[in-house]
Amino acid sequence: MLERLTYDDAVHEYRFDGRVVPSVTQILARLSAEEYRGVDRETMERAATLGKATHKVIELDLRGTLDTESLSEGLVPFYRAWRNFRSMSGFEPLLSEQRVYSARYAYAGTLDLFGRLNGRLALIDAKRTAQVPRTAGPQTSAYEAALRETRPDLTGAMPIDRFALHLRADGTWRLVPFTERGDLRVFLAQITTQEWLRKAA
Repeated sequence: MLERLTYDDAVHEYRFDGRVVPSVTQILARLSAEEYRGVDRETMERAATLGKATHKVIELDLRGTLDTESLSEGLVPFYRAWRNFRSMSGFEPLLSEQRVYSARYAYAGTLDLFGRLNGRLALIDAKRTAQVPRTAGPQTSAYEAALRETRPDLTGAMPIDRFALHLRADGTWRLVPFTERGDLRVFLAQITTQEWLRKAA
């Protein structure tokens, strides 16, 4: 399945068999806009840039190719928080920056981390925002659903715990669990709403 999924980072566009499919982030855009209402555009863009860089740091660190000497001053605290999480939690990564696709619901995305934590499967989304957004619940639920379709060899029918890994500017971290069963329904409702709006346009 994955060989049929492509991604253009320049325009943040996923295609499956050449057909454009919405991303998890795009589907949740309306909810995210509501959650961050009042935050100016410049602040949002700056946060998005730093967030993307933090994800890259984690990816390179897991590959063993990160040049820590080249890290900018702004990234160092988040790298330190990430390393503290690794050493203290015992998290065993199986996947990092993994593209996933749901044929059932026709969306795609890239999950941050998937592995084992405390003897259980865990899907983790790294956040370096001031607060963990509520939309992270539906977001991780969408990634889980797509991952189960994309990599059933890893997930099987086993339960998957969902978390946000909150990396903070003081070098500390916090693991926020998502246990709300309605998270996927919230995500799917956004798909239904967008389809309705598209047909009405």
